[in-house]
Amino acid sequence: MATPQTSSSIKQYLNKTGNFLESIVHVALDRDPKFVSRREYPYSSMNIINDRIPDITEGTIDVLATTRVSSDTAVCLCIECKKADPSQKHWVFELRTTWEDIYPFDYYDASPQAKGLNYSKNIFFPSLGYDGMEFFNKAIHAFEFNDTSGALSRVQNEKAYLALKQANQAVKALAPAPEVVFKLLDKNSLNILYLGIVVTTANLWTTKYSPNDISWETGEISEDKLDLIECDWVHYEFPLPVNLKTGKYEKRPTFVVKADKFGTFIEGLRKDLPHYILDWK
Repeated sequence: MATPQTSSSIKQYLNKTGNFLESIVHVALDRDPKFVSRREYPYSSMNIINDRIPDITEGTIDVLATTRVSSDTAVCLCIECKKADPSQKHWVFELRTTWEDIYPFDYYDASPQAKGLNYSKNIFFPSLGYDGMEFFNKAIHAFEFNDTSGALSRVQNEKAYLALKQANQAVKALAPAPEVVFKLLDKNSLNILYLGIVVTTANLWTTKYSPNDISWETGEISEDKLDLIECDWVHYEFPLPVNLKTGKYEKRPTFVVKADKFGTFIEGLRKDLPHYILDWK
């Protein structure tokens, strides 16, 4: 039998694992009668490299949740939960400011003429602040900083990238396999929007500055020329290695959401999706 001291230590370390953050995200969706939610849902996918060598990606996604947003369309959320270390509480995102390709969401089109992943859909989220392509954050870098000292974290596993990669691994595996959602929603054919999401207890920030203010000599910028803008959620363009691609695009849109704003985020998604899945013009 564990001593009171051992029991207390176990409880303290359990709190540090992120297990309870995953639990509350799952329960919040599971209690919603319109969602079907699963925890620690397994996935696997295979790519053929050089025409002969199979590359297999497998794992579990913390929370898989799906719901109908119209009679013929559903959304599937691949959610990775990341409890930030108590001393590493700030995730700061660098934004893309130049124009490049527009990176579309993975959308399974069940229509007879398509029958597969369709990247010709423009999907906006006005309730989340994304009322057109120009309003998306387009984050391309993520940095983690110490809450008290402001020091940059050098611990690879504490960085946002790992959680973003795990969410994208699940999207890669599940998007070409709509049968998973068909079964969960008990419907033989549906259009499905797949969204990778990271839910974190970290504070979220984006940077704002002019490249004209960067010194060529030092590669730095003065503090008064650099702004930090606090966010409830951030749209991130995750760079895709070959084994995580589902189409021709090099990046996949992924959302990073502050944990205490997750309910508001989901409410905005559900409000917008029936009206803002549009044909790409």
